[in-house]
Amino acid sequence: MAAARRALALAFLASLATLAPSALGSSAPATPTGLRAFELRPNERAQHTFSRTPAFAWNPVHGAACYEFELATSRSFNGSSVIWSNASSGPTAGSRCRSVKVRFAKAPDPGSAGGQTGSSAGSGSGSNSASSSGSGSTSGSGPSAETVVETIPAIRIPAVAVDLTLPWFNGKAPYALYAHVRSVTIRGASAWSSPFGFNMRWENTPTPLSSRAGVLRWTPIEGATSYQVWFGKPGALINKLIVTHTNVVDERDLYSFHLDDAWFQRVSWRVRAVRQVVGAVPNGLPAVTYGPWTTTYTVSNPAWVSGTIRLGPALSDRTSSGIAPPHELMPALTWTGDQALDGSTWRLFRTYVFTDRDCVNAVFVGSVVGSPAFAPRINGPLKLPADQTTFDKALTGVLPNTLANPSNEFAADTTSVVPNETVTEGQGLLHVDLPDLDPASTRYYWTVVPVTIQIDDSGQFTYVDYESPQDACAAGRIGVFGKNSDPVITTSGSPYVSGLSPSGRLLAQAGRRPTVYSSPLVAWRPVVGATGYEVQWSRTTYPWRASGRLGTVATTAVLRLPSGLWYYRVRGLNLAQVGTAAMTWSAPVAVRVVRPTFAIHR
Repeated sequence: MAAARRALALAFLASLATLAPSALGSSAPATPTGLRAFELRPNERAQHTFSRTPAFAWNPVHGAACYEFELATSRSFNGSSVIWSNASSGPTAGSRCRSVKVRFAKAPDPGSAGGQTGSSAGSGSGSNSASSSGSGSTSGSGPSAETVVETIPAIRIPAVAVDLTLPWFNGKAPYALYAHVRSVTIRGASAWSSPFGFNMRWENTPTPLSSRAGVLRWTPIEGATSYQVWFGKPGALINKLIVTHTNVVDERDLYSFHLDDAWFQRVSWRVRAVRQVVGAVPNGLPAVTYGPWTTTYTVSNPAWVSGTIRLGPALSDRTSSGIAPPHELMPALTWTGDQALDGSTWRLFRTYVFTDRDCVNAVFVGSVVGSPAFAPRINGPLKLPADQTTFDKALTGVLPNTLANPSNEFAADTTSVVPNETVTEGQGLLHVDLPDLDPASTRYYWTVVPVTIQIDDSGQFTYVDYESPQDACAAGRIGVFGKNSDPVITTSGSPYVSGLSPSGRLLAQAGRRPTVYSSPLVAWRPVVGATGYEVQWSRTTYPWRASGRLGTVATTAVLRLPSGLWYYRVRGLNLAQVGTAAMTWSAPVAVRVVRPTFAIHR
């Protein structure tokens, strides 16, 4: 009898969906209220400025089958200003809850302005993703523009996570970006809600950290995808712009081919954070935005001291002379001295990084530098002099950078050398970082070798390692460092999980194992170096058997999970890493998904 009553009730509820709007009354569907943006929890302190793309939530509408949401650069939400929308169009617009396919223009490669080519690793991947993309050329969108087709599922809960890295973007009146939402019921679509305005802005500016001769470093900035460093000032003898993936930069420009200490003893520099759009965005938003330049800082380097080459510490936002503490990003490598194993003196050097202590299996090859430090760049190594004429110019000026693969650099055994800072044919990204290692058992080994200039009969210069790195390591010139990114933070007291409560209101769930109705929205704090994230979910924590995964460039995601107890975990993706973009997993977080139940009252 109970089963029959339940079946009857469900049949009655299903029949409501087939009734004409007039049968249920002629009142218009209710407009959503309480639209707000948040980073971790929907009930956090209200704000209108964010350093990373926020998620959005609103008060649920009774009887809403789904919601439609839009982001725009104008509160009018006209066609040219809308940058993200799942609103359907055509004859069935506002009457059905379906996935929507939209076309965006992929942000073009900003080149030396501070970014790399390619889209976010993991974006749109996996069966639960909010998008899946394919690309093709677009006419009239610039030489490197592409169209990207995304499929956005229907929004079933009063919240949305937007898979987009919004640029730092500030408005004057007073916001640069606006969001609104409407409900879709069996009566059709409601009116759009009042716009919610917000800005995207850096939280702070880089602050210098103590360093070593030949290298500068600063505090990392949340939301930055790279940094620009400006040596000198306008009109000065030294006036150079450098782009780096990490929070360190070497001073090779000031040391290389300059034997006079005055070139590098006092260095004026500034730095600013750079944020590149990652993912698919329409035309109209800037592909790259910048934080403000810091004030001009001046540092002093000691006079050059000749002697045996001795390795120094590795530097990032951490300092190590061994595997502890491990670095989150590829560190700068430092040394002192200029004498080879045979006592000869040189002023050019090259670093190598290996996975073995015999220094045989190289995983990173540095560029030729004249500084007592090396830190990888993403706007290329120095364009080394190719003949006597360009060499003479290098003695009195600062060399430019180039991404071109050099053809005149060789190892001690005469094999060609290809530094990681250069772009090879078919390569879309520079791999200027190293993947994580287990700090308890593995490490990276590194050394530095002198480089000599050889001149052939035609007067062309070649740059040849004076020693093999294997011999340098065997002689004791070997260093180690650890590399392990911090895990993604997914909890603070309780997990950053939001979902529908039994009353239908979106709440931040408390407790170690939150319970939500329908799909949970999960959030996490960003990690240094990540330009994207992967989320996996499993029924068990050990062994972990991934039932699904998604990729996103945001720090929030909606998980469309069947009912039951689930565990999810998150890790960053660093596209600059050699071999793999994967970073460290977070600890698994439990979440229980339940479905609404119906009671029959007599």
